[in-house]
Order: sequence, then C-alpha cells, then structure tokens
Amino acid sequence: MDDQMKNGAAAYGCFLIIPLKYERDSFKQIQLEKIGRSVPVTTMDLNENIKAMLSPGDETAAGTGYIISRDALTAQMISGEDRDAVKDFRVVDKSGEFTFELSDSWLYVFRTRVAFLCLNLSFNKIETLQAICNPGWAYNPAEFFWNDPMGESHPFSVEKWLSDFLSPLGIQKFFDGESSYLLDSYTYIFTVVPQWFENLEQMRKPVFNLHKMMPLDIESEDEAEEDIRYVYAARNQEKDAYRWGCCVTSQTISYIVADEAMDFEAERRAQASDGLPVVLLALYEKYTCLRFAELTRMNKGKIKELKELMLNFQAFGTVTPANLSRWHNVKQIYANLLEVNDIPAAIEDISTKLNILTAHQEAVEHARSETIINLITIFGIVSILASVLSIVQILADGDLLIWVSTILTTIMLALVTALAIIRR
Repeated sequence: MDDQMKNGAAAYGCFLIIPLKYERDSFKQIQLEKIGRSVPVTTMDLNENIKAMLSPGDETAAGTGYIISRDALTAQMISGEDRDAVKDFRVVDKSGEFTFELSDSWLYVFRTRVAFLCLNLSFNKIETLQAICNPGWAYNPAEFFWNDPMGESHPFSVEKWLSDFLSPLGIQKFFDGESSYLLDSYTYIFTVVPQWFENLEQMRKPVFNLHKMMPLDIESEDEAEEDIRYVYAARNQEKDAYRWGCCVTSQTISYIVADEAMDFEAERRAQASDGLPVVLLALYEKYTCLRFAELTRMNKGKIKELKELMLNFQAFGTVTPANLSRWHNVKQIYANLLEVNDIPAAIEDISTKLNILTAHQEAVEHARSETIINLITIFGIVSILASVLSIVQILADGDLLIWVSTILTTIMLALVTALAIIRR
C-alpha cells in the first residue's frame, strides 16, 4: 500500500463547501432556477423521511439542492468569452504551482436563510488543495488562473468570481467584512486508491494526511488536535480487508476508498449522492444557529417571527443520528459531525436567547398595555365627573319631573344590583 501511495496511485477530489446567507426579500429563486436544476436526494444511506427534508417542490422541506453546470459557474469569470474557453485551472503559491479542474457543482438553499455552494474540484496532488484553502491562516496569498485550450493562462480573483456569481441570486458571503469566501469553507475530501486495506491503522494514516492536505505516504501526526474522529467500513469477509475509512474533524471530512478499477467518476458521484447530504445537514444546523444569532440582533422588533422560524427549525429541521440512517457507520459520521462542531449546544443556546428576548418583549408590551389602560381610566374618571356635574346642574333647576325620574332610576338601579347580588 505504501509503495502504491509513493508511486502516486491515487485520484483526489474535493467538495469545497462555502457557507452563504440570503435575505428573504432579496433572494432570486427564479434566477436560480434558470441556471440550476433542482435535484432530489436518492441515496439509500438516508431514511426516506430525511430525504424528504431536501425534496424539491415540497413547501415543508428544510431546503433544496440545485446542480449548477460548469458553464454557469464560469460564465462570470470569462467575461462573455466562449464557454469552451476554460480548459482547467491553476493555483500558484510559495510551495509551487498546481493544476485542478472544476466540474458541475451544487448550491443548497435552506429555508432558515442559509445556503452552501459546494464546488466540485479534482486534482492529481493533495497539495493542490492546501494551496487553494491555505488552512489555518486568515489570509491566502495564492494566485489563481484559468487556462484556455491553447495553453494561455488568465488571472482571476476567486473573491470577485464568487461575488459576481452569487450576487445576482441575492446570496452573499455568510460573514460580513473583508474575510475571504474560502476562510470558513468546509473541506470534503475523497481519494480513490486501487488496493484494499489490511488493517485499520493502514487507513488511519492516509485519512489523517488527507485532513492535513499532505501526501499520503508522509509520516504525520498531531496529538494536539482533539476534534479528530475516525469511522471505518465493516471488514469484508471475502477479501478479509477494509474498503473505506474516513476522518471527521470540525473543518474537514476525509474519505479514502479502495477501488481496483480506479473509477474516480463513479466514486465522485457516490460521494455527492451519499455523503454530501449528510455533511450538509450537519452544517445547515450549525450555520442556522449562527444565522439566528445575527437575525435576532438585527431584527429585535420581529422576535415573534423569528421564534416561529426557530420552532419550525427545531421541530422539523433538526435530525438526530438515530433517525438519520439504517447504517451504523453513517449514523456515526453524522454524530461525530454534530459533536466536533458542538451543534446540540448551539441549538440549545439560541433557543435560550430567543426565549429571553421573547419574555422581554412580552414584558415591554404588557407595560405598554397597562399605560394605555391607565390613560383610558383617567379619561373615564374625568368623563364620570363631568356627567355628575351635569346631573347636579340639571337638578339644581328644580324641575319636579326631573327629580322624580332621577329618584326612580336610582331605585331601579339599586334593585337590579341587589337582585344580581342575591342571584349570585
């Protein structure tokens, strides 16, 4: 296995998941449907009720996924040139220059006003991904180019490209400010190798290296990283070996899969169909909590609306590992994603904050109502006094009929009051 890794017998791919957000009134659903095609979740790894959460056209669904063609993604980048002008891409940093490809990708939009662009990348060296993401650093000095069929390179800005693509849809970067789109991206790495794994340690080393975005054959370990979890396939009894394993962390998930045929495209489709929805469900819960924290700060006058949105999210938009899948290892992966990102605590925290704000708003409204009632009472007392004075003035005139009417009316009111008290 080590010899094959040293000889480069591996194919690398990645879904670079970029968190995004949108406002309800500015989101361009029609425009998105013009450039993207909604796709249902068809994997057998998820239970039917979970797949329904991402069902296109269902008003009760948590969100919908759209496949975005490579041409639609690169249209803004090439500024009206021939769509076939883009052959591949190149990234250059201090460690060297690397070539990668961009294929049809996915854009998932959720009702809680969060979205995720999943860029579908492939490359021959894992170091390529390190140059693209520059993990562990807020600033990325890498330069990006797209190459035409003639071999000529054209520089472009990743930030401007993503902004030009997303802005017409009413979608924006999740965190405001000058930070990069890629700074908070979640990296979903998958690698295909030809030989099955004889033991778990044989898988643990390469998936950890994938997480570190380093070559598979390099000796690497870091005991300081406490958020690492490993999940493996069950041992195949016929081959007496393991087919796949993965490393889950708070910022990456890394798969290594054995396939004698080295059918990378088939594996990429399988990862997009089976694994990507699982990761997105966890990230959707995480970023929904972050989004609610922002919305409650910016929309203090709409706490009831946000409370209803949060209740719907908790009731219909969250998933426990036990209900996710029929397969134990899929539930393990999802449970680890929730754990390393501390998502259950985030949901509880945002619920507590909303309850506090709701109670405060109810207290303010109650105080406002009492003020109005007090004003009405004051005006009522003034009106009663004015009526009494009017009656006194009328009686002062000495008209017998008025005196008799007043006395009889008073007696009747007294009798009615006494009768009501007796009957009660």
